[in-house]
Order: sequence, then structure tokens, then C-alpha cells
Amino acid sequence: MTTEPTDQPSDADGAPRSAARTPVSGAVPAPAVSGAVPAPAVSGAVPAPGAPQPSLSLELFPPRPGRHVTQTWGALDRLLATGPDFVSVTYRPSFVIGGTAGAGDAGGSAPPVRVRREHNPAEDVVAHVLSRSDVPLMAHLTCIGYRRDSVVEIVRRFLDMGVRRFLALRGDPPRGCAAEDVAGELPHADDLVRVIREVESDYFDDGARHIQIAVAAYPADIDHGTGVEVLGAKQAAGADLAITQVFYDPEDYLALRRAALYSGVTMPILPGIIPLTDLKRLTRLEALTGVGVPPGLVRTLERSDGAAAAAAGIDATLNLASAVLDGGAPGVHLYTFNRVRPALDVVSHLRLGGILTGSTPDTAVQREVRRDYLNATPGGDRGPSGRMPRATRS
Repeated sequence: MTTEPTDQPSDADGAPRSAARTPVSGAVPAPAVSGAVPAPAVSGAVPAPGAPQPSLSLELFPPRPGRHVTQTWGALDRLLATGPDFVSVTYRPSFVIGGTAGAGDAGGSAPPVRVRREHNPAEDVVAHVLSRSDVPLMAHLTCIGYRRDSVVEIVRRFLDMGVRRFLALRGDPPRGCAAEDVAGELPHADDLVRVIREVESDYFDDGARHIQIAVAAYPADIDHGTGVEVLGAKQAAGADLAITQVFYDPEDYLALRRAALYSGVTMPILPGIIPLTDLKRLTRLEALTGVGVPPGLVRTLERSDGAAAAAAGIDATLNLASAVLDGGAPGVHLYTFNRVRPALDVVSHLRLGGILTGSTPDTAVQREVRRDYLNATPGGDRGPSGRMPRATRS
């Protein structure tokens, strides 16, 4: 899962990771479920008559404690008001270093690291979304450091709240600790997927599927063979959607998708895209994930500042989204970091500019959004046009 809005967009899943690929392009750059059945992947850039339109979904973060909590809740409500096909809510466990519990090595020299059992802020966001909107919700879950019975308890609690979608992630160990130093009974994401399916079977007790389970995919890894093998294990465990981590070159996503289909991984792979407007954030992500920011994008953002840099970053984001949608992506999952303005402007372009339907970007919409950027009060979160339509749900 994601750590914080200043960190990477989701957790690691325990897959063997190879070095990140150097982006090919110097410039830049799940489907919603109706009921229990995942929406099919889109086979082409322009949907055929009657075919499902590519989805648009958002990732939200729980507010961090402090003086900006109220502002963050307001940001979440504004993002929900765009009517995405679904939102995902990140989940970050709290770790305790030290103790007994027999989790250290035989000599006791390495103190065990375990998850602290306490109320998680993600549950507050889940309750808020479910009570304040009709937007479908996907709850992130991590398994590193957890006992199986604790995971069962959390899944059942979310089901009681009305959650029917999960993003199953291994998660990251606390900073300075290796994954093998963390005590727990579920070492990989596919183990978590199996537990969720087992809880589903016991909870509903009717033999039907009521839950969608998404998992992470890594387009920027060099070794797509290993990545696809891990995706296959997750699919076999019961996953029915993959959402990618950060990437900048659309060919990385398309190559992963081709490799997955060739290897029999049939679940849709939804590209996760970050608004490419904040160079500092992208640089932090590079340090965390090993995925390099394209030099061309770095130069573009360095040459500009304020509104001009933001507008250039939005253009780069739309180029990436357009390329993967043209290649058959089933939608776009936007990592918002709870930053309203960039997210709203990307959503405006994707919807009003026709990008989701495979149309050529509407230059009039681009000019309007760019003008709003230039006229906006610095630091303001004024909406781009006031004309943003809600998504149509089936």
C-alpha cells in the first residue's frame, strides 16, 4: 500500500524485483466492477458501439494527523465529487520494532518487527466514502507483518462496512528493515489473495463471487517474464484485476500487457498514472521505486515554474494516458496524492477532451484548463471549469 502522500503510490507485493528500466521516451509520459463480475478489458483504443468505455478511477490517502486534517477531508470530498468509476483507499500499518514473540533469529540478536494492532486511519476514509457518496470503493490491504487471524478480522470488518473490492499488496517493511526481518504469516500478496477468497467463501456461504481482488503490477521492471509469472500466481490465487505501479514510458505498460496475455494472464491490467506536475515528488518516487524520471520531463519541469510547469506536467500526463488507452488499456487509475488541482485538471481533459473514448484531445479544453492554471491564485484549488460531468455508471 501507499505509505504517505509524499511517498510511492502503492506498496510492494513481494514479487522478485529487477532493476528498473530506463524510460525509452525522453518526453514522458480496473475497470469498475458492477456487482461481482469484473468488467472486461477493452480490446482497442476506440470502444465499439455498446462496448464499455474505459474506466477512470482515483487513489485516495487517509489524512495525516496535524493542522491540515480538515483541508484533506475537503480534498477527498472534492475528488469524490468528480464521480470516478471507483476510488481506492491506501492502507499503511503501524509497526513495532522489538519484543519477544519468537520472531527474531535463534540467538535473539535481531529484534522482531511486527504490526501494531490498532485502529487504522484508512478505516475512517472507507467509512467516510461509503457514507457520503455512491462511488464504489476499493480498500487496500497489506499482509507483511500480519498474522493470518488478524487479516481475517480486518477483511471481515471491511465486508461488514460494505466493502466489496480489495487491492491485495504485500506492503513495505518499515524504513531500515528488510522484509525477512518482519514477523508475519503471509509473506506474499498471493497469500493475501487466498485468505481474502477464503473469508469471502465463509462470509457469504453461497458459492458465488461477491468480491473483486486487485493486485499490483510493475511495468518498469526489466524482467517482464518474472513479473508475469508473479501475476500468474496472483491470478491463480483468485485475483481478477491488476493495477500498475509508476511508469513513464507507455511501451513498458504495453510490453507487460503483451507478455501477460502471451503467458495466459487474462485479468485486465489497469495503468496507474501520476499527475506529472511536481518534480520534487517524482524525484522522491524515483528514490523509493528505482524508476527513473525521464530526462526530457525533468528538463521541461525545470525550465518552467508555477502555473507553466503545472500545465507542462498536465500535457505530459495526458500524452502518457492517451498512449496507453490507444494501446488498449481498460482505463486509467490516477494516483492523486490528495492533490486536488492536478487531479481535477487531468480528469477534465480525460473526460471533456474525449481522451477516454479515443478521440484526439480537444485543443479548446486544453486551452481552457491552461488558462485557468495561469489565472489561478497560487496555491489555490479552484476547479478548472465548473463544467465537469459526473461519470455515467452502468
